[in-house]
Amino acid sequence: MSDPDLTFETTELRQRVLSRWENEGGATTQAASETSGEVPDLTNAELVHLRMRVIALENLMIAVLAEGSDLQRQLALDMGGYIAPRVGATQHPLTVQASHHMTDLVHRADHFRTATVPTQPYKSTPVFDEVTLPAGLRKEHRTKEGIWGVIQVLEGRLRYRVLEPGSEAILDPEHPGLIHPDQPHSVEPLGPMRMRVDFYTSPPDILPT
Repeated sequence: MSDPDLTFETTELRQRVLSRWENEGGATTQAASETSGEVPDLTNAELVHLRMRVIALENLMIAVLAEGSDLQRQLALDMGGYIAPRVGATQHPLTVQASHHMTDLVHRADHFRTATVPTQPYKSTPVFDEVTLPAGLRKEHRTKEGIWGVIQVLEGRLRYRVLEPGSEAILDPEHPGLIHPDQPHSVEPLGPMRMRVDFYTSPPDILPT
């Protein structure tokens, strides 16, 4: 039988840890901070060994990400964004740097990933027509970093505008549109149409628009 007092203490501790991540970028408990003055400074030899272990762990993570699935890669990117300070929270430098470092590790792992062309999207939007197409897709928007999109026109025609660099194309069922990661773009129905967007975690096998 679990101890209710212990369960309460565990829950309270978890809340304290999460609040520190939100406001300061740290995950130490109050008890640990109260005794921090009693912890001796690391010697030079200990710092060298610590740095060596961090380098080893970083490269192990790069190896794991390089052989991991696309979903694992995207989860690592999402976690990097998750630990970044929330809106209204203190922009703690260590948290911001840690978030950037996680993203950098993922991109370093990309250099060792086996080059494969995805045949199936990992996610797709619902099918929209000229009436149900969301307003957010009609104005400037972009995919997340590391995410490619393919605009599939099932019926009719669609104007596809890329804002940086500027270009414009007319899409139809025989001419899909390629969306590059983090590239601002918008779409405009040209009469009755039906379309969806497929998302990939690496460049899909279609000719660039």
